Parts: sequence; C-alpha cells; structure tokens
Amino acid sequence: MLPSRYSNASCFRDHNIPVLLWLPYRKPHIGHAYTAVLADAAARFHALLGHTPIIFSTGTDEHGLKIQQTASHAKKDPKVFCDSISKTFMHAMQLCEVSYTDFIRTTENRHITNAQKFWEVLREKGFIYHGKYEGWYCTADETYVPEEHTTIVQLSDGTQQRVSVESSRPVEWSSEDNYMFKLGSCREDLKRWLSGPVIQPQRYYSLVKSWLDEELPDLSVSRPSARLSWGIPVPGDASQTMYVWLDALLNYLTVAKSANANLETWPPNVHVIGKDILKFHALYWPAFLIAADIEPPKSLLVHGHWLVDDKKMSKTTGNVVKPKTCTDIATATGLRYFLLHEGVPSNDGNFTMKMMIRIANTDLADGIGNLVNRCCGKNLNPSQTRPAVDRTSFESCGQVGSDLLELLQRTPDMVYKDFKEWNFYKGIDHIMALVRRANGFFQTMEPWQLKAKGELDKFNATMAATMEVTRVVGVLLQPIVPSFGDRMLNKLGVPKDQRNWDFAQFLSNSTEYPIEKAKQVLYPRIKAD
Repeated sequence: MLPSRYSNASCFRDHNIPVLLWLPYRKPHIGHAYTAVLADAAARFHALLGHTPIIFSTGTDEHGLKIQQTASHAKKDPKVFCDSISKTFMHAMQLCEVSYTDFIRTTENRHITNAQKFWEVLREKGFIYHGKYEGWYCTADETYVPEEHTTIVQLSDGTQQRVSVESSRPVEWSSEDNYMFKLGSCREDLKRWLSGPVIQPQRYYSLVKSWLDEELPDLSVSRPSARLSWGIPVPGDASQTMYVWLDALLNYLTVAKSANANLETWPPNVHVIGKDILKFHALYWPAFLIAADIEPPKSLLVHGHWLVDDKKMSKTTGNVVKPKTCTDIATATGLRYFLLHEGVPSNDGNFTMKMMIRIANTDLADGIGNLVNRCCGKNLNPSQTRPAVDRTSFESCGQVGSDLLELLQRTPDMVYKDFKEWNFYKGIDHIMALVRRANGFFQTMEPWQLKAKGELDKFNATMAATMEVTRVVGVLLQPIVPSFGDRMLNKLGVPKDQRNWDFAQFLSNSTEYPIEKAKQVLYPRIKAD
C-alpha cells in the first residue's frame, strides 16, 4: 500500500493467527517485514506452547483507486500489475522466514464470493442504504475525511492544497451517489466491544476511546464504477464498486471460512496492525461484523512505524529500506533479530544499517555464537558430546555456578511472560542477560585450565552447566530467529521432540547426547564497510 495502509494484521482465535499484508502497489520495506515477523514470532511461540492448529495468513490487498491509477500509469492491466507485486511480497515473506499457512489475495474468487455474500447480509439486515455523499476524499488513504480533520498547507511552488490532518495527504471535494453503511448505529456496540479493553498498547486504546466519544457519521461503502472499475462489483448494481476497505478487511473471514466453513476458527484472538490502519480495524471492521451478527476480534495489537536514521521512510527522499537489502547483508536471522530486539510496539522504531550490523555481530556472533563455540569446540570437547547435567553441575562450581543456575531457572518464566504480552524485545533482553552470564561463568571457570590441571570433576561440571544454559537459550530463541535456533539445537544434539516450551527450562538429565560433529560457524560475523 501507500504509506497509509502499510501493515499486516494478525488474528488469533484460540490459537489461530491470520495476518494480512496491506501494500499491494509498493515494494515491501522493513515496516512490512516488522509486522509479519512480529506476528510470525507469536505464531511460533504459540506453536511451541502446543497451541495447535495455528492459522497464520498473510497476503495482499489488491483493489482500489490507487492500484487502478498506479497500474494505468505503468501501462499495465491491473491484474497483471497485482500479480507482479504480490509475488514480491511472497518473496519478502520467504526471505524473512515467515511461516504463514495461507497467503490470500483479495482478487481470488474465494474472497470475491465471500465479500459479495457479506454485502448481501448487511443489506438484508438493513445496515446498507442508497444515498448521496459529499465530502473531502483522500485518494491515497482511500477514505473520506471530515472537514474539521483537514487543513490548508502551502506547497513549495506557492500554491495551496487542502490535506488530511492525520496523514498529510491531499484531499479533493467529491460528490457522488453511492451506498452508505449505518456506522453510527453501531456506536454503543463498539463501546461495549472496546471495554475489554481489547486494544494494546494503552495509548492506542485511549485514542480509539476518544473517537467513540464523538458521533460516528455513516460510512460510504461503495464508489461509482465509472470512477473505480478495479474492485468487487456491488451485488445487483453494476454501477457501483465495493469500498476497498470493506473488501480488504473481509479477507479475515475468507481465510477463516477456507479453514472451516462453519467458522469454528472465529473470532480471531488478535489482529496485529500498524498504527496507520487503526481506525479501519478498530471502528469499521468490528462495526461491519457486529452488523452481520458475527463476533468481532478479541483484541488488536498495534505497533508504531519504522524510521530510517530518525527520518520517515519516503520514496522522495530515497531512504526506503527493503528486506532483501538487509537479508543480503545480515541474513534473515540478523534482520529478524534486529527488528524484534529494537521494535517496541508503543513507539516508532529507528533503523540504521550500522545499528543492525552492530547488534547482530554483538549478540548473535560474539555473544551466542561464542558461547556455543566454547563448549562445542574439539579442543575442550574431543568426544563431541553434551554431558549429563544436574544441580551439582552448577553448585560444584561455587558461587558463580549457583548464580548462573538461579538466573537460568528464572529466565524462562520471564521470557514466557514477555513473549505472551508481545514484548519480544524484553524477552530478548532476558535471554541475552543469561548468555552474558554464561560467557562470564565460562571465562571465570577457565575449563581449559581445569582440564590441564586434571581437575576433571570441576571441568565436566563446567561443561555440563554451560551446555545446559546453551540448550535452554536455543529453545527460547526459536520464535525470534527460527533457522538460527534450529542450527543451534542441531549443533547441541537436541532431539526434535525436545524443542517445545516444556523443555525451555533447566532440566536435570542423566543422558549424554552426541553433538553435531560438522564444524560450522553459527552466525558469521558481518564485515562492515
């Protein structure tokens, strides 16, 4: 999408997670990657908890005036244009190791059929009526804007332009016959839905609450097909095309119906969205569902946008960062780790290539990679095994071992709490605190000296304690950096059936496991220019 509709949305119902990616006419950038990775980390986390099956969908919203105009300027058929853009998003998801179960395109027949049936339900229930609408229309945002939410700005050439206060994009006066949705009649139901509270972080909940304190004007839900031909036709009226946001939001129902015709996977537990599409998801979408006697989503997780070097991403300034640029330099592991390490849902994030490289090198190569190399290297571990471990492995190493055990026992619960609350950045901080403590423990114990001196009991205890910490770290990291976590656990010889969340804690184990003997660098250090 253009900047105003550029996020994913994600849903859980029990343990179902659909996500929609909202930019079909722009190439993917790290803002899209963040939403997808955020939802993907949650999906993987719930899978480790045993919450299955998980429905996790992503896709492209492909209708609307902006796409029609962009395709026309590119002298391409809109469908051919969308086919190309959709492929770039699919490729971006693959680059970022996003594990979706359904990639939906709103041009698919299953979606068109669902949208038209939903329209008929709204009309039969008396929520849609034919009327005339006049107002300021923002093509970039694909929405009408109340006059009090517009302002006049002076352009660089000296001319004046009326723009949307919220998005700063141009608006133009429009007067046309179309269909209207009785949004105002849903206001009290929306307040009851919101009282959960169903929106986090708090700042966005407060914002939506303030919107509901005002009157809600009825919403235009169609456009004349003479002006907008690229969209879903209104059933029974070929002169009108369905409003793109009614069309696009219905993708969630399309996915749910594809999974189960009786909607047993509904309602979603959570939508994950960027802050720029909050109004569409927090007002229009639940109102459409309430009007159709369908339960709204249980919650919304809203996140900020990504700046680049503290500046807004813009094609004009040429600072748009593509996922492929990042994965070519830092791999999917480095990009995912950076986004989840630095991304705080309540705030805008800031991306710099230098920062991504520094964090990936410091934490993945020097921190975790160093810990794995130390205990798996053939010099200290010629038998290439992960030894048996119990409490005495830590306690026999003195206070430094007892302190490490205490932190090891606390960390999984802290990580669980933060991951469950979508604070992945906090969970990563706890994991890295454990990694730093383990590296410090290893350095303090100097197992190479213990081995040289023949103090084999203490040497074996040191190796066992270190490798147990490393195993737990590998399990905890799986939602954040899946392929990295997989390589790490493979190296440690952790069986596939011992990688779920039940094993994400200290476990006394009397079994000695062989580790992977092939020499490999877990995360090669990035050489900065």
